Amino acid sequence: MPAPIKDIGFDQIGVPGQDDTLSQDGVGGGGGVGLPSGGSGGSGNSNPTITTTNTFIFNISSNEKSFVTTVNGEQAPNSKSVRISRESLAKENKIIRVSKQGYLNNEYYEITMVDDGAPIIKNPNVSDTPLGITTKDIVLTKYVGGQVFGLPKSISGTTTNNIDFRFIQSDTDTPEEPSSYNIEFNISGEGAPVSVLKNGNKNAQFFPQAGTTKYEDVDGTKYIISSADTSLYRITEITIVKPNNKPIVLNAEEGETLETTLTLNSNYTISIITEKLEAPLDGLDPQIELVNTDPRTYNINDKSGVPLLIQKNEDVQAITIIVGDDILEFDDLEDDDVIGLTIPHKVFEKIGQYKIKLFPFSFDDYETQIREEEEPITITPKEVTPKFVEKETEKPNPPKPKDKFNPYKPLPNRGGGGGGGRTEFIEKDNFNNFDETNPFTNRGDRVDRPNDFLNYR
Repeated sequence: MPAPIKDIGFDQIGVPGQDDTLSQDGVGGGGGVGLPSGGSGGSGNSNPTITTTNTFIFNISSNEKSFVTTVNGEQAPNSKSVRISRESLAKENKIIRVSKQGYLNNEYYEITMVDDGAPIIKNPNVSDTPLGITTKDIVLTKYVGGQVFGLPKSISGTTTNNIDFRFIQSDTDTPEEPSSYNIEFNISGEGAPVSVLKNGNKNAQFFPQAGTTKYEDVDGTKYIISSADTSLYRITEITIVKPNNKPIVLNAEEGETLETTLTLNSNYTISIITEKLEAPLDGLDPQIELVNTDPRTYNINDKSGVPLLIQKNEDVQAITIIVGDDILEFDDLEDDDVIGLTIPHKVFEKIGQYKIKLFPFSFDDYETQIREEEEPITITPKEVTPKFVEKETEKPNPPKPKDKFNPYKPLPNRGGGGGGGRTEFIEKDNFNNFDETNPFTNRGDRVDRPNDFLNYR
């Protein structure tokens, strides 16, 4: 519903219907009412001029070169460009349709001025442009088959908008092809490795699950099919099956992931093979340090072992301690930064000095506990465009002509005269006794030689 327009006389400034009408002697007078057209009221405050589009241009295109465009049922002077003013939208919504003889179209666009509750004040003595009209939002909505298609679009800040229509040729009142099509996805792998972006709209993006899923969409819908996340998945093969066409198989090379665009103009079956990418491993740099590095004395008769207090970082998964010929490995470590380990008494069999060596890893699992950070795998999108080729149908061989005798035997001319040759009809009963010379003329002359002097009776 367009916003209401209120006609106000020259000496009325305010909102009609409310008791706030002010009288004034001139524009910008002492009433203190600021106007958008410059100057300042008695209050001394000025409102900045806001530049807003007052006329919207709609460039119209379709899959046919010529067509007729109507706005609210009236034919537009230019079928490929329509101008609509903001003030006309305040009075009524505008609907743009196209038509062409012999074709069908079930789409239209509606341009609406959103009513935000505030009236539009029209006073030509104050301003040529109605007050409050420039603050209204203008929305463009597409309809297909009488239903909203996609999301309404705000065009308040635009001057030019492109709108597109699609015609379907038909000799009858009903289209020869359906207005919607079925599309089936067969996806290998796990999770949702494939992204389908519909009509370039992020809000209409969806992620089919691995396995078989089916969808239905209107004719002309554009699908952009790609990997859902190139750091996790890549598409190695896409097979597209379209009725009455040869299947199309698209393949990616190593380090590539397929990406293709498909516009629905038929039913499709799309089989997609995906590959899950292994995430690069983070680097591991385990570090340990004794909290107390001073030499210590151990009573061999104590038999309680030697305790060690060790500080470690989070990359330490195991600690190996070498005492003489004994190798001790500790892999059940606490998560704290500082932990305690005890060298057992049995290691110290003799009295003497012992050197203890500590290593922040396990000798048996060294390669997995110390490593450099792996470089991430770089996957490059490979955009491919399917080209459909109609299946070749076997045509039956043309029938071979059967050899038949010509039932007309020309007789030699008898006597003079310029009357041309005389032909005698051979009766059916005598046909078997006919002297075969040429299967067509029975005289041995060329098959393609015309005889313009035959008379038949």
